[in-house]
Amino acid sequence: MAEQTQNSVIDSHFQNLNFSQGGNMSRKFSIALLPLAFAAGLMAVGQMSHALQTAPAPQEHGAMGGSTMGSMTPENRLKMLTEKLNLTEDQQAKLKPILEDQSKQMKALHEDTSLAPADKQAKMKELHESSIEKMNAILTPDQQTKWKQMRQEMMEKHKEMKDKGQMDHQ
Repeated sequence: MAEQTQNSVIDSHFQNLNFSQGGNMSRKFSIALLPLAFAAGLMAVGQMSHALQTAPAPQEHGAMGGSTMGSMTPENRLKMLTEKLNLTEDQQAKLKPILEDQSKQMKALHEDTSLAPADKQAKMKELHESSIEKMNAILTPDQQTKWKQMRQEMMEKHKEMKDKGQMDHQ
């Protein structure tokens, strides 16, 4: 349909041009090519947009063990938590080794080819829950509440992205 419309626009444009009427022939040729270049540009943008929409999202475990935050380093995670939860310097110093240890263990689990995917996922969940307990011991009750809400929002966002990804591939 779009191709027919483009062709009819181009055809009507060429019918309206009369190259035999003197004047600058190269100018008329340039004017005739302008709609073609525009149509080609629109098609290229459309194809690129479609490719971006259908590309699968990377599935990496990040800040809270989910994929919504990408692969954040322990330092970036600590910075984000500091900003969102207003962590004190003492809390930051206590959380940093927990985040670093969790990151190392998660990486080791990812690289462990001897584990079945279900076992790997169970161990990651166990590690994640253990880290949450350690971190909660450092946070104030208000910070714990806010952090729990942040994790919940990230999980919901992750679920929406996962559901959307499954719908795109059906």
